Amino acid sequence: MARILYFLLIFICNVSFSKEQLEINADQFTYDKDNTRIYATGNVEIIDKEFKLYAEKVFVNNSSKVLSARENIKIFNNDGSILKADKIVADHNLKNAIIENNYLYLPTSYELNKNYLRIAAKKVERRNETWEKMDFGSFTACEICYNEKEKRYDEPLIKLKAKKIIHDKEELNVKYYDVFLDVKGQSVFYLPYFSHPSPLVKRKAGFLAPNFFQTYYFGLGSDLTYYYPFNDYHDITISPKFSQKKNPALYIEHRKNFRNGQITNVFSGTIENQKVNQIKEDRKRGHVKSSGQFYFNSTDYIKYKVHRTTDANYLNTYKYGYTDILESNLKLESLRGNNFYSFQSFAFQDIRKEFDQKKIPKILPRLVLDLNSDYSLNNLNFSTQLELANLARSEGTNSKKLFITQKFYYPTILKDGTFLKFGSIFNGGLYSLDKFNNSKNGKFEYHKYQSNFFPQFTIEMSKSFFKQQKKTTNIITPKILAIKNFRNSFFRGIPDESNINNFDFDYMDLYNLNRFQGNDRFDQSSRIDYGVSFLRKNNNDNQLTSIELGQSYHFEKNKFLNENTGINEKFSDIVGVFEVVPTSNIKLDSYFAIKKKDFTLKTAYSNFLYRQKNSYLMLSNIHSLPVVSEKGENLIDGKNQFSIRFDQKFYNYWNFTAYSTFDKKKKLKLHNYGTKIKYEDECFGVSLAWTRQFTHNPEDPTSNNFIFLFSLKEIIESDL
Repeated sequence: MARILYFLLIFICNVSFSKEQLEINADQFTYDKDNTRIYATGNVEIIDKEFKLYAEKVFVNNSSKVLSARENIKIFNNDGSILKADKIVADHNLKNAIIENNYLYLPTSYELNKNYLRIAAKKVERRNETWEKMDFGSFTACEICYNEKEKRYDEPLIKLKAKKIIHDKEELNVKYYDVFLDVKGQSVFYLPYFSHPSPLVKRKAGFLAPNFFQTYYFGLGSDLTYYYPFNDYHDITISPKFSQKKNPALYIEHRKNFRNGQITNVFSGTIENQKVNQIKEDRKRGHVKSSGQFYFNSTDYIKYKVHRTTDANYLNTYKYGYTDILESNLKLESLRGNNFYSFQSFAFQDIRKEFDQKKIPKILPRLVLDLNSDYSLNNLNFSTQLELANLARSEGTNSKKLFITQKFYYPTILKDGTFLKFGSIFNGGLYSLDKFNNSKNGKFEYHKYQSNFFPQFTIEMSKSFFKQQKKTTNIITPKILAIKNFRNSFFRGIPDESNINNFDFDYMDLYNLNRFQGNDRFDQSSRIDYGVSFLRKNNNDNQLTSIELGQSYHFEKNKFLNENTGINEKFSDIVGVFEVVPTSNIKLDSYFAIKKKDFTLKTAYSNFLYRQKNSYLMLSNIHSLPVVSEKGENLIDGKNQFSIRFDQKFYNYWNFTAYSTFDKKKKLKLHNYGTKIKYEDECFGVSLAWTRQFTHNPEDPTSNNFIFLFSLKEIIESDL
């Protein structure tokens, strides 16, 4: 019968005393009178708070704090690792040990799939749980399969073996000396020295995979990236760009998390040599992008963003994230129940050549209140929105405004299931307008006040009709929204911050009370919005067909809008959206607008998706007519852009990807194309990717990028 022995170990640590209870289970015990020497045999089990040890023979010397184990040793640690060995001589907590014929299994990030890293060595020396030396060791992440025919384990596909391996747990790295790369047991590559981050570390300083490129502007070049973590919450990435034709550029990304927030800072810059009137000059180029968010409590927070660049083409040329408008802001916000409070400021940098930066406003301050009732008064719901803003420009009209929107809604459902909602909305604004002849000398062209009052009354009605069949359910829902607007001199002298003539009517705007951004402009004509939706779904699976169509009727023409908006006539364009899922593998969807005059397609955003277990195909199309001003100026070019992406997985470990984007209406037919082939199994991965991109940037119209990556799992990042 098994016997159990409990004893108390008392030892000195950092000039203080602590107690640990060690539990030993075994078939048989032999020990001296003082219980200082204990010899356990037969199914020995030692239980500690950090590990469980199993062996056939264990000797414990309590006075010298030495533990010796032999035969069929298995140690299960709390970190998930498993150690197998023939012999161990160690202290009681295994922090210092000599291990013979060691086999260590370390869990990977794929632990759900029960994958382990495997480290084997003839002899292991461990010191203070911070340092390990392995003699004649090997490392692999590959599955080791048992050969039934030959009654032995096969060699792993790839492994590293070395004369000496040092695992430093303080520096968190693994160093190999006289190391060979073996493929199926055959040595194919030798290095005198090799190192990689410890499997115990999540983040480790070092170089990431380089990116190679070739462009018209740079010639041949490469992005080299160095990653350095200060700690688990603070890191930095430094990426110099080296090229054949240009001076080096430097890109730095800094990230830090705090207990109550986080910040991200991005900086880049270079000095380019150029000739101006045959005189060499240095041109400084760069950008900065910083953002952060901090919480005072669960409902109150502050966030900011700074985004600026030296010139219009820099971000596009250097591939640092191009956008037309760079926004900088500061926001102090609070969310209390259904109410929202915000204090804001904005500054913009418009890098499009056709826009004058001096006319772009700065907004400081902007106060926004959105107050919504937590309850209804006899089913009457109400809400209040308030905006207080100051807009200033170098050229143009400066404005200060106070705008209030008060809403009342009364929803009800009739006995036949018809949904009705009555609403009244009162919009009121007070503007203080200043326009200067010369912003430098501050002479006024005019200073005036402008007020507006714009009430709206609405009636919304909808009813769903159901038809249940054995295999399908059909739902038809007609909907009508009637809006009575009261015209006034709403546009008199007030700057248009909503840019209404760039508005493009689609289905998402159909039932909106105000279809323009902000509150400086309203769709003033009284109107009726009407539409119908049809839904057909299969009762047994996810197959469905969904179609929604709608149109608006305006009682008066919106003469202040040009034709491209789609709502300038009494009858608007016809807008809609549909989604068809005929099988679980196929999906087709589209947002579209049809011109009211000739029923030709005006805009469409369409996608086709085909997905199987190992295949993925995505086809997308963006179709739009050009936007032309009343003067005949081409505001926005028309598009007929197609995108295709294809992914195919084959032979379990191989994956092929190809994609391309092109436009039939522009001289620049091809925007980009690329391909990638990747092999990835449980122990290593390799990929080769190539992309070619065409742009309208006069500095760099074309570019090629090449990436080759070879990775050993858990040694180098495996995300290819």
